[in-house]
Amino acid sequence: MSEHVNPLMLEPVPGLEFFPGPHRYRMNGLWVPHSVTQVLGFDMSPSKREAIERTKGGPDGWEARGNAVHSALDQYLSAMKLQNGHGVIYDDRWADWIDPLLDHPIFKGVEVLANEFAVYDAKKNCAGSFDFLLRTEDNRIVLGDAKTVSSKTALAKRQAAHSQLAAYQSMLATHTSLVGDRFGHRCGWTRRSSHPQHGRGRRLDLLGRSWNRYAVTLPRGSPVYEMP
Repeated sequence: MSEHVNPLMLEPVPGLEFFPGPHRYRMNGLWVPHSVTQVLGFDMSPSKREAIERTKGGPDGWEARGNAVHSALDQYLSAMKLQNGHGVIYDDRWADWIDPLLDHPIFKGVEVLANEFAVYDAKKNCAGSFDFLLRTEDNRIVLGDAKTVSSKTALAKRQAAHSQLAAYQSMLATHTSLVGDRFGHRCGWTRRSSHPQHGRGRRLDLLGRSWNRYAVTLPRGSPVYEMP
């Protein structure tokens, strides 16, 4: 079990816990039945789901790669150590993914407001986690989530994570006023050389669009607090 403890500016959402093994959340001692990734991916094609499962495991699988990248980013943002390299310990085999990410200009001169932060939507009884929330020197707020792919070919096929990031933004807005009008970017990294995909502008409840399709597939009596 791992409760999200953030020593930085944002306090954790009261009562919300994350269990990384099964990738599940608990709110006030009760399991949260829905997650952002579950809702957004429920209608994935069987062939795509099979490919994801097939390439997930093993020492070269996307799960090991993603865990390594997220661990390095979490270390970097937690300490913001800029001397002696990045001050981050990681396996050199993942350097092609990690080095460009940590060297990206978006992390220069910023204030880290949160990293590895869990959020919750009480109406949908749904939770999720994003990788970082930053404040830039010109007072813009940047919310981001790192994604990795195995090659440039895979990058070309990778869809931008706009819906996922917008969902985190919407959920975060129920816990803090930081998002507000100062929100500037949503960033999702999707390749070895750390190419960010941006989404600008006002908060969009893109999760709600997927939720409408997802909720109608749930059995009667499922633990959903509110149907949009």
